[in-house]
Amino acid sequence: MNKRNKAILSFCKNLYCIVLPAISFFPPRLQRLLLLLWLIVFSALFIPSSYAQTDTLTVRGKIENLTVRLYRQAPEITVARVNILQSNQEIVRAAQLQPDGSFELKMPLVYPLEECYVTYANVVMPFLGEKGTVEITLNGDSLTKSEVPIRFGGAHAATNNRHAHFYAAFNKWLKANPEKPIKAATGFHFWEKVAQERDRKISFYRNFQTVKDTLLDKWVISSLNDAAKARFYSYLSQEKQKLALAISASTELDTSRFFTFAKADSYRQFTNYALATTPDLPESSLPVNTLARLILQYVPNISTADSLKLVGYVQGETAKMRELRWLSNLFNQKEDTLRLIAAFELYTRKFGAAHSAKELDYLNAVFYAENTNNFTLKNTTLWYNHLRPGLKNPYYVRSLDELHHIANLDSALIRTSEPKMSDATLNNPLEVVSGVLLANNTSSSDETLLWDQLKQKFKGKKVYFIFWTNDEWGRRVLAEANALRASLPPNSVEFVYVSEYKTSDNVWLEAAIKSRSRGLHLKLDESQNDYFVDEWAITQVPYAVLMDANGKYIRRGAPLPADREGWSKIWNKVFN
Repeated sequence: MNKRNKAILSFCKNLYCIVLPAISFFPPRLQRLLLLLWLIVFSALFIPSSYAQTDTLTVRGKIENLTVRLYRQAPEITVARVNILQSNQEIVRAAQLQPDGSFELKMPLVYPLEECYVTYANVVMPFLGEKGTVEITLNGDSLTKSEVPIRFGGAHAATNNRHAHFYAAFNKWLKANPEKPIKAATGFHFWEKVAQERDRKISFYRNFQTVKDTLLDKWVISSLNDAAKARFYSYLSQEKQKLALAISASTELDTSRFFTFAKADSYRQFTNYALATTPDLPESSLPVNTLARLILQYVPNISTADSLKLVGYVQGETAKMRELRWLSNLFNQKEDTLRLIAAFELYTRKFGAAHSAKELDYLNAVFYAENTNNFTLKNTTLWYNHLRPGLKNPYYVRSLDELHHIANLDSALIRTSEPKMSDATLNNPLEVVSGVLLANNTSSSDETLLWDQLKQKFKGKKVYFIFWTNDEWGRRVLAEANALRASLPPNSVEFVYVSEYKTSDNVWLEAAIKSRSRGLHLKLDESQNDYFVDEWAITQVPYAVLMDANGKYIRRGAPLPADREGWSKIWNKVFN
């Protein structure tokens, strides 16, 4: 507990000792009201002002035998991990290589022990990290020659080195012994086959590993178990089948303190399963006792008489029909706030009726992550403050804090940018941070005009257009664009990010700023959207288009930023 909360707790304890004797002189019904209001104030004080402190992993090391050519191709090294509430978006830290090949970066951790991935050039390797230091050494001469051109030092060095050799051998074995497609009529039979596949992989590990390493056993076997659960829940989601009670114990969520990418994926697939199969409640409105509780919590300046009536409803008294209009009028005093809070309360009520308390705890936490892409920071902050105090698992709390902290890093920048957007034009865009340019779309009178203006603006330059939608794939492609830009010859290609029309202006603005994707950002209206879909022959999203300096297409359907193989095929055509 931080110093602020300790001080608040001490204050509230002292206040409680004063309040309790004082209210004993009031009538019993008024006593209940005063105690309830005191508890509401008490809980509000503990809404966190900032996210909980996380542990820090330091990753340092060196690229040995670093040549000029290798440095130009890969001037930085990255480390990635995921958050259990948002496993579809990696948290990445990058370090620029020093002239001697050395590097150092810091990565925040939520769990005591977390799987991370290091990426350099063509090498991608998982390792275990914890509070402390992991050392990584890569041999530049062996990147394409050795199956394991990496050495680990520091925390869990022996386990990480053994896992690196297993990881390379395992992927090679899987290539020679691929998984077979599973056909099953029921979830029970599907799980049997998935478990058999998992056991086949565990058997390979047992035969491969000759040195006893308890931590490595836990890492590999838990990852294979979680991968099987993820595959199983994915099947249930697609088939809209409910989990059979007979196998529920085998497929329950792993809440241990050991966190891997496979565990994150199993939770993600469980979320998809819950969203796909949990039935709606017969009634789509909140019960009166919940509504009364929320009104007491969020509506200011309620009279004593009205508060007494609300407390009665919270405690189970039945509201009369003539009083529903009165409740509605109170609700309307903070309608925008209460509608958002009610959305969460209906969500948790729905899933609480179909899932265990442990599962509901996670689903409540993941509500925030599921909605961050479609709502503004103001709305998600309201949800964060409302749902956080009810979470039981401390790692869900820390994970939620981390996501909310990341989301709010740009809150001040977003607030100052919003009023300036009215003056931002295509020829005079708003530079919110270095290289990130935002422009209002003022060409709606003619859907072809914007395309003509873009070609004129970038005449004489190669341009890479990214058409994106506000979903996990669209946000991911924005995040990956900077890595691509860094790998291209400096100033060789202009980047333009074109957002489809359905995203609201405020959400688009926040997404563009948070992405830090360098280049020009625009949002289409509906008619322009239809025009570009036809002009660029867009068949799926996200989508990319590459044009030469004369305004001619190099390729419609160009490789997306993370498609290294696709870029290697057109590299000479673009840059020679």
